[in-house]
Amino acid sequence: MRQHIDQNTYRVWVLDSIAELRPEDRGQIIVCGSHGGHSAAEYALAHPPRIVVFNDAGVGKQAAGIAALSRLEAAGIIAATVGHDTAHIGDGLDSWRSGRLSHLNALARQAGFRLGDPVAAALERCARRPAWRLCRLDDNGNRFVMARRLTQAQADSERARFEALGHKQSYWIEIDDAPAPNQSEQ
Repeated sequence: MRQHIDQNTYRVWVLDSIAELRPEDRGQIIVCGSHGGHSAAEYALAHPPRIVVFNDAGVGKQAAGIAALSRLEAAGIIAATVGHDTAHIGDGLDSWRSGRLSHLNALARQAGFRLGDPVAAALERCARRPAWRLCRLDDNGNRFVMARRLTQAQADSERARFEALGHKQSYWIEIDDAPAPNQSEQ
């Protein structure tokens, strides 16, 4: 199952599985029913969302059910889990409707997420924070927006990655004041 839920100022993509993530989901808000393990991190890193919420799947041995949180933090992605006792594993809509946050990475805490919060309340608080975009100025003075709807950490990480390639272009990050997807973009 894959569906979007439009809130006042933002859109949430609800997926039963993180494997349903698509290239166009880069920079989006994702709530899914998947566990938050290493394999879930791989799917999320393939098309990095701005925010992703998983199910903690009972956490498991060596915290396997939440292993994605630290990996995604390193990539600048806000990540959290809902408790397995608050939402059915594999049911993204149940995570959206009744999931309560059980584990957070540092970026989620900085974004205003709190343990025990309903998912919608945490996302509403976070949506008030600005999104960032990565921009480039080429050799001919043309300005391009390379990526939108990123966290500040994601945007800065991408800027550093492009600068390290040694191209002559200039890169910078700025607040992304583009309208929310449900207002003018799809």
